[in-house]
Amino acid sequence: MVPIAHANDGGGSTRIPAACCGLVGLKPQRGRISLAPEAGEAYLVQDGVLTRTLAETAQLLDILSGHVLGDASWAPPPAEPFAAQAAREPDPTHPKRIAFTTLPPIPDVTVDPVCAKAAHDAAALLESLGHEVVEADPPWQDASLLETFTANFGPALATQMAFIGIVNGREPTAEDMEPLSWAIYNLSRGIDSVQASLATFQLHAVARALITPSLAEAPVVHDTINPCSDQPMADFTRSGHFTPYTAGQNITGSPAISLPLYHREDLDLPVGVQIIGQPAGEGDLLALATQLEAALPWHERRATI
Repeated sequence: MVPIAHANDGGGSTRIPAACCGLVGLKPQRGRISLAPEAGEAYLVQDGVLTRTLAETAQLLDILSGHVLGDASWAPPPAEPFAAQAAREPDPTHPKRIAFTTLPPIPDVTVDPVCAKAAHDAAALLESLGHEVVEADPPWQDASLLETFTANFGPALATQMAFIGIVNGREPTAEDMEPLSWAIYNLSRGIDSVQASLATFQLHAVARALITPSLAEAPVVHDTINPCSDQPMADFTRSGHFTPYTAGQNITGSPAISLPLYHREDLDLPVGVQIIGQPAGEGDLLALATQLEAALPWHERRATI
């Protein structure tokens, strides 16, 4: 509908639609793009864009990134423009060491074999391009991780709603929000400041850098996950099973990108692969992604009408 779209990502909400729609979706490093003038910083949420190509994403990151007066914190500026880093030919004498996994961070999640194969194929492709690739077994299947993430995400949502209430001059009501958001809002109101701080502290301990599937299954049929159902928290859990790989990078703050490397013929739908970068490492991440784009170009691919 448009050549470039705004997106923001608090648990995968840039990378998930990118994977569903065959687009490039980068969640930048925490603090890379200012939230001014409304806010000084956000622990989980980072703004960004949806594009068809890596060059567009890199150029827009150069335009959007940077400190704005009054920001409480910000990411360190890159040594050179992101567009220049993304466009540079890879140095064969300095291959990357890359880990990959299909193990979902949430227990009891069934990963679609097509999604798992995409991660394996991407790993094999990077190995063929000269990189060192190893399969990882990260210890991230902690049953309390989703609960801890919710304990952090909920207060963040409640703070936003309280701020909107100040702007609007009234307390938010159920009519202002989808039932799922309202349920998380009410859940967060039962979390005190010590519990919220502890949740943030616990999430700081989660850090990884690797290749994963973007999603655990094919893009779901509309209303399979319905934020307006009469069981909103069940839908919240269902959404986590659909997208278990994305929220971790909102926790760590590290950059991560979803690339539409593959296409499944059985459903005529894109299959995304997620690459997670090192802290403040968008330049290297974009350069690696550009190498994959050159090997498996996707930007002319269009869905069947």
